[in-house]
Amino acid sequence: METTINVTDEKLFLDLVEYTKLPVRLCFERCNYAFRELAALWHKKNPKNQAEILEYYRKNEELYLFDLTTYQLMMKENVKMMLKQMKELGVKKVLEFGGGTGEFTIQACQAGFEAAYFDLDGEIKNYALWRFKKHGVNPKVIDEKTDPLAEEWDLVNAMDVLEHLEKPEEVIKKLKEKTKYIFVNPEEIKYNLFYPQHISKYELNGFENIEEYLWKLI
Repeated sequence: METTINVTDEKLFLDLVEYTKLPVRLCFERCNYAFRELAALWHKKNPKNQAEILEYYRKNEELYLFDLTTYQLMMKENVKMMLKQMKELGVKKVLEFGGGTGEFTIQACQAGFEAAYFDLDGEIKNYALWRFKKHGVNPKVIDEKTDPLAEEWDLVNAMDVLEHLEKPEEVIKKLKEKTKYIFVNPEEIKYNLFYPQHISKYELNGFENIEEYLWKLI
């Protein structure tokens, strides 16, 4: 999962350096290291239920800032493609479900979409809010206590989220009721020693794959 970063033009990485106030080189190395440490911490605690799983995520949010930044850097070209697909479909109202650093939300806002962001309260969400302000975007930010799938969306981005849930089928059922399109990547999910947080395999019953990460309600 290691990545190569050109620090002169990667605003996502430069945001992380500015926010964490770490030296550039150390920030870079921590980006490449974070997923290994997160895996070790999971194995050490071996969470068994939803409460323990949530405690793991909340306790390790700082490391996740680096892990999620690496992931978004790897997804840079994919996000461009996703935005292009959304324009071609005539999508207007879009939700980033489990939004992390908020990179997709930022780019969706800048591209003119009506974007919303949802994630758990904590450092990751605080970082996303800081980034929204820095980059001059104003997405709808949905409170943790609110069900974002209680309303309808043209498209929901749930990339790298469902496999972290104990019961992803419950979310998939809501997605079928509340949106026509989703972005997900079930074929790329890694289930191994380094990704123990991927606790669930799921099937997208009711959706068909259109292209790459784009799925449409049948």
